[in-house]
Amino acid sequence: MGSVTIASMYGNAGSTIAREAAEELGLPLIDRAIPVEVAERIAHPLDQALADDEREPRNLATRLLDGAISTSGLFVGVPIGHSHLGDDENVHATEEALRKAAATGGAVVLGRAGVFVLAERTDTLRVRLIGSPERRVFAAMRHLGVDEETSRRQLAEVDRARAAYLDHFYPRQDWRDPEHYHLLLDSTVLSEALCTWLIVAAARDLFSRAA
Repeated sequence: MGSVTIASMYGNAGSTIAREAAEELGLPLIDRAIPVEVAERIAHPLDQALADDEREPRNLATRLLDGAISTSGLFVGVPIGHSHLGDDENVHATEEALRKAAATGGAVVLGRAGVFVLAERTDTLRVRLIGSPERRVFAAMRHLGVDEETSRRQLAEVDRARAAYLDHFYPRQDWRDPEHYHLLLDSTVLSEALCTWLIVAAARDLFSRAA
């Protein structure tokens, strides 16, 4: 088989699309490290930590983002033990888990910098879900059943936290660069069902040729 990495921001319906793609492909799902509720919880201290990062690089921001990883856990792969909580070993353990999953049958990976961790594997489809912030606000209102004020606040908090995770732990990589991805899909315009179908079709094609 093979793997699929899906990069997704707030309002892209990434959780739904990743779950449905995993079911269609018969692969386990490794979910994101920073879900909405975690991003909301760390929003204010993270803003301050990132502002202070020039004076104390990789200090409080590292602990906050690293703590998000340990809170979210992993659905498959290498479990993260309590001895690793609070340091960069969580990032290394996550990377090991993704590589192990990819090497032992594959997985659908939502977030977790999977696009970089599995970049060298020829049997991995790399996908990014896109959409303007304005369209993502209203898409999230439909998907999550929240009002506009809540959606705008959550978009700012979640986008900041997920971007900070990538920029902080993978500073030499630009996750915004489309060259990192095989497939870019605007899930605020295309339906979730169509995005899932396109990902599954592309993955099966890549898997067959990689084999």
